[in-house]
Amino acid sequence: MAIQNASDLLVYKITTPAQAQVTRIKVKSSTPLKDFTSGESIILNNVTDADGDITDGGSATVWLSYSANTGTNLLNAIKTELQGTDFGYTGSAVGTDGVWKYIDFTNGANGPVPTLEVVDGTAEFKAGAVVIDVLTSGQSEVYQPIAYSTSASLSMSTDLRDITTKDSQGWQDNAKGLSSFEMSTDALWDVNNAVGVESAINDLDEGAAVDVKFSDRVRNLVATEEVYGEGWNSDVLTVTKHLEDPFGQYTAAKFEIASPTSHKYVSYQVPIQLVEGKKPTVSLYLKGVSGTTGASVNVFKMVGGSAYFTNPVCKKISGAGTIGNDSGGAFPITGLSNTEWTKIEISQSQPISGTDLRYISINLYPGSDKSSQTTADKIITASWQVETGTTATDYQNPTEVDCYQGKALVNSVSVDAGTEDNATYSASFTGTSELFINGLGPELLSNTYLDGAEVVDGTTRTIDGWTMYRAASNCASNFENPGGHLEWNSSANTYFYPAIAMVTGKEYELTYTVSVLSNANTKIFIENETLDIPLTIGTHIIRFINGSGSGNLTFNNVGASGSVTFSHISLKEVFS
Repeated sequence: MAIQNASDLLVYKITTPAQAQVTRIKVKSSTPLKDFTSGESIILNNVTDADGDITDGGSATVWLSYSANTGTNLLNAIKTELQGTDFGYTGSAVGTDGVWKYIDFTNGANGPVPTLEVVDGTAEFKAGAVVIDVLTSGQSEVYQPIAYSTSASLSMSTDLRDITTKDSQGWQDNAKGLSSFEMSTDALWDVNNAVGVESAINDLDEGAAVDVKFSDRVRNLVATEEVYGEGWNSDVLTVTKHLEDPFGQYTAAKFEIASPTSHKYVSYQVPIQLVEGKKPTVSLYLKGVSGTTGASVNVFKMVGGSAYFTNPVCKKISGAGTIGNDSGGAFPITGLSNTEWTKIEISQSQPISGTDLRYISINLYPGSDKSSQTTADKIITASWQVETGTTATDYQNPTEVDCYQGKALVNSVSVDAGTEDNATYSASFTGTSELFINGLGPELLSNTYLDGAEVVDGTTRTIDGWTMYRAASNCASNFENPGGHLEWNSSANTYFYPAIAMVTGKEYELTYTVSVLSNANTKIFIENETLDIPLTIGTHIIRFINGSGSGNLTFNNVGASGSVTFSHISLKEVFS
């Protein structure tokens, strides 16, 4: 681990459990549509898939039959669309509330997602005939620092089993036995924190296993390195993922305006528990696209409605471009480079405070005028960071913070009265499970270097935990000792997949190395997720939440003829 000293350590606790967003759609029971005729439609906007991601297009058309001009029939038509594989919602039975019919829809993933919207299509709603309420706001699991370490220790041990035999030639022979770990910490506890000292006593008293982390200080409050997925909202209609970021990984994305519009954006929401009472600083990287060299950015603190940062300051840290004065609630940025990254910072002078605080939202708009966006407006962005210091520091990849994590029982807790608003806290923990390194579970794949043999035409074959298929003689699906090779033409496909069933709703980290690529336009996608993965020579790391498909991690070709060779593939579960 890269931990230097105990003062860099924090004690973390889950303060907010993860939960899916629940949205109630209410429609007037009787004739909610005007002059309805058979074959007309209504439109669903901002629908999300089972991972909480915005789907391409951001909307869906719901076609209605002749008998659909009742609240029940409209709701059932909407339910059919939202419960499809594209969106992954689940819906309740139709309920009655006075003159209304309603269905409660639950998103397929934990975390905040854009609110559903039902609007006119070729069919037109009567005034006030449809109402949408968020019953439960989506929330990602939140780990909050609650104590600041003055000392900390972690010890791991493995028992040895005696396997000495007469063939050991007089020497004792041992094999690995049971492993265990213990943690202890002395810390200064902020008694004004949202998590009181009594919560540690409760953990001890209840005797339930708790999650413990032993890690470097986490400066970046953005939970993902990718600028899409859980926690991200996109009101921009076209998104291109897995572009190269400033640090050589593939976590950046391009956001484009599909048609003339206004106030379309990509945003990230930071739970208020992490920033309330502090002066958060936001930083992010930007790059222009072709003829577009502008963008706009602002930060909200979300209450019952929304409010801008107090006296925000936006400045350029590095790269090309000019930042204008705050205009219309956003800072315009012009003159971005199409080849080099620009890093900007937004800060404010006063701590986040107010009533009914929910989160802060960082919003990025393609084009320097968010009130008048055109199809030429595009922006590439990467490596967002939110921290509680007053100035931006070097980017910290939140997925690469060194840590050990596992389940443990609380052995002892000691709390001494402190001065001012602090108490001295000591605790020790005994592990009850495997200790996971950097939040990742054990390797799930056998044969990660893809050793094996070729597959005959038109058949499937299983080799050392992998199943391979190729459709024709001019295709290939084979392991090359080492390395997995796929080759195909435009009329036939080929694929391979490991004998591992991923769990729906779990997050996974996929690491793979491309050693040979014959066609720059070649694409591979994870079949269960229908996600393109970047194919360039080198090692790539991506994270994704497994959807509701078959559970297989299938590498399958997309598009024109091509070939690719993977020299190594690794899959591990990500633990919060």
